[in-house]
Amino acid sequence: MGKRGFLIATSAGFAAAAAMPGAQAADMPIKAPRYIEPAASWAGWYIGAHAGAAWQKSDVNSDATFLDLDSKSLIPFNSASISKTGFIGGGQIGYNWQHGNFVFGIEADGSGLSGRASATVGSDAATFKSRIDWLSTVRGRFGLAVGDTMAYMTAGVAFGGVKNSVTIFPGSLNEATYSSSKTKTGWAVGGGVEHMLSRNWTIGLEGLFVDLGRSTINIDPVNSFQFNNQVIIGRLKVNYKF
Repeated sequence: MGKRGFLIATSAGFAAAAAMPGAQAADMPIKAPRYIEPAASWAGWYIGAHAGAAWQKSDVNSDATFLDLDSKSLIPFNSASISKTGFIGGGQIGYNWQHGNFVFGIEADGSGLSGRASATVGSDAATFKSRIDWLSTVRGRFGLAVGDTMAYMTAGVAFGGVKNSVTIFPGSLNEATYSSSKTKTGWAVGGGVEHMLSRNWTIGLEGLFVDLGRSTINIDPVNSFQFNNQVIIGRLKVNYKF
């Protein structure tokens, strides 16, 4: 082989050797970057269900005086307080906005209630009954989120189906029942704690005080009874966050 051929072969060998490490590096797999889960967010729509206990309470006031035809005597009807604890269950829907650790939102719910408060007072002169059949609220929420847990306060307007009745001289020949059934408007206030189980599911405990105002039952142009309709609620809530 001539000197020129030897130099060409040698140069080609060096070029091939220099190219081999690069080719091997290109064939090596590239490690994917580690996935970092985004921080928990409370923002967005959610829908859910709730269940718990509701303590219905009604204060009855009247300055009425009635004539007992059996004893021929006047019997005054004084104030009374009646209460009953029952079940509450229903559903809710809402939307949250989040700015840093602060969460703002609005929530609407609807519930059915069991139980009826009743009592007989005044030496069996009268029986009072009060019941809230259904309840709905539309409330604003303001919360502070720390990690996956949020504590919040809430307040807003409440609507409810209220039934009140008074029976005069129950069980006697002079027994008479007067009743009132209305949809009442009032207010609700409370607070709660909610925890994010996953990116989509949350669970929480909430307490509310609801006042649906007064209902009046007129016995005659002179005598009437006023019922103050209130309920204290403690419930467990489960939400699905979209």
